[in-house]
Amino acid sequence: MERIKIATEMFDEGFNCAQAILAAFGPGLGVDRQTALKLGSPLGGGLSRTGGTCGAALGSLLILGLRHGHVDIDDDEQSDLCRAETQEFLRRLGVKRGGTTCPEILNADLSQPGELERAKDEDLFEKSCPHAVREAAEILVELL
Repeated sequence: MERIKIATEMFDEGFNCAQAILAAFGPGLGVDRQTALKLGSPLGGGLSRTGGTCGAALGSLLILGLRHGHVDIDDDEQSDLCRAETQEFLRRLGVKRGGTTCPEILNADLSQPGELERAKDEDLFEKSCPHAVREAAEILVELL
């Protein structure tokens, strides 16, 4: 539960969604906070506002890779486990948030002209993103 609190507080402080997840969970898996924040920097806003996968999801997938990823090319069992955990995470987040991409979760495609301004005007970041960070962290706690 502490990691969920850390992730939500970091997001509330102004870190992006991926940074919040990575910094909350990374230190327990060998990645210091500063490195986690750097790694998450380009991932927020659906891959730097390109309409990609939600940053909270991307940060979570990196955490799953740290926990379950394989390092031996012939370790099919570990590779399969990591893939299964990734798919399960994405399935659960998709059910909770209505999708796994930033545009699906935010209801705005930040890669399109005018959408960033609309999202700000309509408070979409405040309405959607804190929930996505919290729910991603909750799913990670369950899977880890």
